[in-house]
Amino acid sequence: MYSRPRKNWGVIALVSVLGLSNLSLVNTLVSHKFKRPYPNLNLPVGPYTSYRVVASEKGYSISYKANDPKILARTKLVDDKKGLFKKDSKLSLRETYTMNSESSSQQSEGSVMTDKDIACIKVEGSGNATGRVVGASVGVKAAPMVSGIPIVGWLAAGLVTMFAQDKASEVGGDIAKNYNDC
Repeated sequence: MYSRPRKNWGVIALVSVLGLSNLSLVNTLVSHKFKRPYPNLNLPVGPYTSYRVVASEKGYSISYKANDPKILARTKLVDDKKGLFKKDSKLSLRETYTMNSESSSQQSEGSVMTDKDIACIKVEGSGNATGRVVGASVGVKAAPMVSGIPIVGWLAAGLVTMFAQDKASEVGGDIAKNYNDC
């Protein structure tokens, strides 16, 4: 028996349509009929670059800066908390950063130390030292009251001594500065 091969018209039509669309796509991409009115710009972009592009049908202009900004600056107000017998003050601090992450800070108020400032620092340091000695002696006298606590008595005695030292140091420095009009 002889049979004729069947022609599948659907597959032939699909292949023909896909072939024609592929040829028209290639023709569109290759031909110069479809041209963009603006240029394609490939600018290098990094963390420290800035650019401005103005493009029109007549032409374009580019303003490009690498490493911009070169120096970053930040100004902040710092509340300077003082001790027990002093007033609080505000200090203006200006920090500048470069690309290498190097920081330098400048104080706008009192950036130059006078002889009186240096003398006040010395007086405060000696008052802190004296207060620490007095606080340690008071803390040692108070330590036996808490050393009888089971298991952690030895730790509580040390904490009482150190707490007394720190507080007496602050008070001693404040008293020394106030006494010397600093």
